[in-house]
Amino acid sequence: MFLITALYAALCALLVLALAINVVRLRLGEGVSLGDGGNEKVNRAVRAHGNAVEYLPLILILIALLEGNNANNWALYLYGTVLFLSRLAHAWGLLAMPTTTNNFRKLGIIGTWLVLLTASAHLIVIYL
Repeated sequence: MFLITALYAALCALLVLALAINVVRLRLGEGVSLGDGGNEKVNRAVRAHGNAVEYLPLILILIALLEGNNANNWALYLYGTVLFLSRLAHAWGLLAMPTTTNNFRKLGIIGTWLVLLTASAHLIVIYL
């Protein structure tokens, strides 16, 4: 049934939607019709959305494959929770913190990569 994956896919989809709405809001407000128009705020919004879209599908597929192979539910909840909170932290750091690098972005990418690495290794172990 993939109920655990469904929960995190829904949460991540809402995050992607919120990030997309933010891009449109900023483009309309800044008069940018395509891309970022050289506007730093629009660029950050586009990258926050794009970065989420780049990572979320692959990791959600890994979680679904683990769930389909009867992986431990607690591990799946842990992967999903860390993934969602990491993507939220990354987006917050990119949008709300004007510095080039900050702790929210760092935490977000480290958490995302950790889930990507751990879920991949977990799936390989199940396969072996």
